[in-house]
Amino acid sequence: MTKTSLVAAVLAMASTTSAHIFMANPVPFAGTAKDPLDPSGSNFPCQGGNYQITTMNEWTVGSEVILSFPSDQTATHGGGSCQISVTKDTKPTKDSEWKVIHSIIGGCPTSDSDGNLDTHGGTLGTYGFTIPEELPEGKLTMAWTWFNKVGNREMYMNCAPINVSGGTGKGFDALPDMATANIGGTCGTTEGSDYTFANPGKSVVKLGSGATQPLCGGASETGSGGGFSSAPAPAPAAPATPKEPTAPAPSAPKAPATGSSGGGSSCSDEGATICNGESQFGICSNGAVVYQPVAPGTKCSGGAIARRDLHRNARSALPPY
Repeated sequence: MTKTSLVAAVLAMASTTSAHIFMANPVPFAGTAKDPLDPSGSNFPCQGGNYQITTMNEWTVGSEVILSFPSDQTATHGGGSCQISVTKDTKPTKDSEWKVIHSIIGGCPTSDSDGNLDTHGGTLGTYGFTIPEELPEGKLTMAWTWFNKVGNREMYMNCAPINVSGGTGKGFDALPDMATANIGGTCGTTEGSDYTFANPGKSVVKLGSGATQPLCGGASETGSGGGFSSAPAPAPAAPATPKEPTAPAPSAPKAPATGSSGGGSSCSDEGATICNGESQFGICSNGAVVYQPVAPGTKCSGGAIARRDLHRNARSALPPY
């Protein structure tokens, strides 16, 4: 090997080993690698289990935690989608059960780069999430996982020790399982899109502005960008009606969660109730509406859920005196 080629190889190795990213906060276990997980899954979880603690991250239920990254990290691979998960194990193994407490659809760990920050510019983001009461008291382990948008098909995972106070532990097992892809024979992602999760949980934001597609494949959809809650606002209550000797009007049904299996369309009046005939309704959220059937005895009319005028039909059906 010539001197020139040797230097080139060394530089290539240096750029590879320094080209990835890890958490700054929560403070990870000591010696956390910047590299993605091995495609074989051999070092899942947590880069192979170096659980040396330098800082214990104190978490209080109901308070906000900020996910952040060292400012010198530049290999953001165009962003992508991330999750925050927790396991009850203090030294997780491949058999540990990870439960999702927050999902970020696009824009993680950056929202303004087509590639890496050192070549395309942009800044690293910071991401807040609230500690849920479903976490049990005591010492647990959290994980940040990331599925990159641009570059090799990879899964990143950093882990950190946490000490939770104020948690009840009730409902922990019912939280969504952490998503995995691109390792150990799991599904593979497709380059160029932000990813949605089959079950992101009740704490989820969408920060990407481009196309999205399910993590494990499927048709892409055009994103609108900006943060939003995982479910639209509830439908307005049914308006009051004159008293009649019939059953009381049922309460308005709740709006469906984003990603409902019903039909949908675009809309412009944010937060408005949109009728699809009298039998379906939806709430306009981030330029889109997903329809679902109205409750029995009600109808969608003029942008509101109203009680059907059943008593008139009943009278007309009676025989004349």
